[in-house]
Amino acid sequence: MQFIQKRTFVFIALIFFMFIFAVQSVSAADKSDHAAVQVQKSSQYLVVTYFHTTFRCPTCHRIEELSSQTVKANFKDELKSGKVVWQGINVDEPENKHYNTDYQLYTKSLIISEVKDGKEVRWKNLEKIWTLARDEKKFEEYVKAEINDWLKE
Repeated sequence: MQFIQKRTFVFIALIFFMFIFAVQSVSAADKSDHAAVQVQKSSQYLVVTYFHTTFRCPTCHRIEELSSQTVKANFKDELKSGKVVWQGINVDEPENKHYNTDYQLYTKSLIISEVKDGKEVRWKNLEKIWTLARDEKKFEEYVKAEINDWLKE
């Protein structure tokens, strides 16, 4: 009987420590994201956003995956420094519906937006993502070139 009690105690202790670790990890991630946003508000940076709806077809998921991979693989330093921000936004959520009007969205879209001193100064819809979605290399070249062009200006 004592063996079962020890096993139960060890199991409960293990669950407790895993919970504490998970809470601390999430808290640390939230703090680092918040710190990055604070740096960006007073500087110039690009926001690369994949706008989608709740329902998405396989091509929509592929476009998001390719976009994310391209940004994360080719702009590691810029992401780390806050010069480039990657995000996905569901325009079906009530607080995000305004993006449909703001960017004249009619389908899932990849938008590059330049922000200076906390204000968006220009943006572009990368419309070729739909025709390039089946060619990973050309898709990456296109998105990478567009972002690089904006970073040079």
